Amino acid sequence: MVAGSMREREVLRAHSHRLSFASSSYDPLIKAVGEAQVVLIGDASHGTYEFYAHRANITKRLIEEKGFTAVAIEADWPDAFRINIYIHGGQLRSGKIKNACDSLAEFERFPKWMWKNEVMPPFIEWLKQHNQKVSETTGDSSQTVSVYGMDLYSLHRSAQQVIDYLEKVDPEGAKTARKKYNCFERFGEDTMRYAYETQFGLKKDCHREVIENLKALLRDHHRIIEQEMAETNDGRPREEQFVAEMNALVVKDAEEYYRTMMTEDVLSWNLRDDHFARTLARIAQFLGAEKGSGTAKIVVWAHNSHVGDARATDMGKRRREINVGQRCREIFGDDQVFNIGFLTNRGTVTAAHNWDEPPHLQKMNPPIDSSIEAVFDKWADDDCYVVTHRIATDEKGMAKKLPVSEDLSDFLNRPRYQRFIGVIYRRLTEIASHYSKCSVAQQYDAVAHVRKTRGIQPLEQEDTWKGPKAEQDQTFPFGL
Repeated sequence: MVAGSMREREVLRAHSHRLSFASSSYDPLIKAVGEAQVVLIGDASHGTYEFYAHRANITKRLIEEKGFTAVAIEADWPDAFRINIYIHGGQLRSGKIKNACDSLAEFERFPKWMWKNEVMPPFIEWLKQHNQKVSETTGDSSQTVSVYGMDLYSLHRSAQQVIDYLEKVDPEGAKTARKKYNCFERFGEDTMRYAYETQFGLKKDCHREVIENLKALLRDHHRIIEQEMAETNDGRPREEQFVAEMNALVVKDAEEYYRTMMTEDVLSWNLRDDHFARTLARIAQFLGAEKGSGTAKIVVWAHNSHVGDARATDMGKRRREINVGQRCREIFGDDQVFNIGFLTNRGTVTAAHNWDEPPHLQKMNPPIDSSIEAVFDKWADDDCYVVTHRIATDEKGMAKKLPVSEDLSDFLNRPRYQRFIGVIYRRLTEIASHYSKCSVAQQYDAVAHVRKTRGIQPLEQEDTWKGPKAEQDQTFPFGL
């Protein structure tokens, strides 16, 4: 038994790479990514500085060295698109976006610190400068980087943006769309009221109306673009139509999500993550067409519970939940997708005690003995990561994902508990609230462990959501 443990310890150490903020420490990871089209980078909490900082550093290298041109984040589409406007040097009808902090102004729903934090402004400013450099040196806007949100909680805001767009390009279409979206007026802006009253048959839902609006936008796609292109020589009409279609998709999927969330939590979770994946597919299709290559490379920022393949977790095996990590492997192909997880051991985390409450800097409990975090803490040296798979290119130019070591995979795939902290942390019920069993080498293509982490610093004091009363999401009440 002791000899076996020693061999396993040596296997882990032999494949461990030192992790630091030095750019060179990511070299083995960047090499393992190969020519993947989608790289998903997770975090074990939404309130840890090191996760955000490492993720930003890795993303910069993927952009500069691997040609990635999109960053998709676990955020609502309208909120993230303000960042996109800023990094491309654009402006809003209301005026210019003043700086990187101002580009985060739309993030007003709990938990604001998830994106309004100390790491984001410098990263956003880097993206803006990168895009300026690319535009000046190549004159090719298709090589610049875009930022998009892939979440679905902006039902009312996205509906309004669809109407605003149609009022500009198709006034009659705007009237029709407004009439259909007015179906939601019976419920006010309280999406929880919509969820309750439609789930239990108290009022008719708006399912047909949101589908008809999306179909109309897709049907008129070419006509609107050709009409608008006749008045301008740039590519803005294509992008504006794409944004409108994505907002209409958000409304359609959000309607279904809220309609099922009261009694079918697994279905609503699956609807959300499937929306993530379909959003990524549409982004890849749109940017690929803009480049003329048919493909575009995307970096995804989301929680480990979304990024790691659900089929390797109890969430997938027992609850039949899917996630975007699984769906990306299915949609883009396993050989085109690289999943990275980040774990922590001890330190502090920025998280709320309950939903819609201010965050606190909380001390984390030590990981439980039967967890993967405890294995890394006991056997790994300092902060490190292991690569379980690498993507190689064969003689025909085809990408192929290969295991790095069968011994390493066998060791890491033994089901162990893994800690998942979202925006809420409950220390007193931590095992029940935050742990799930996982097979790590199947879940991730690389996994990093930071021995001691600190809570991320919010940019501003957090308060409760001031917008529509209850545009709550699947992270409620667990905060994943």
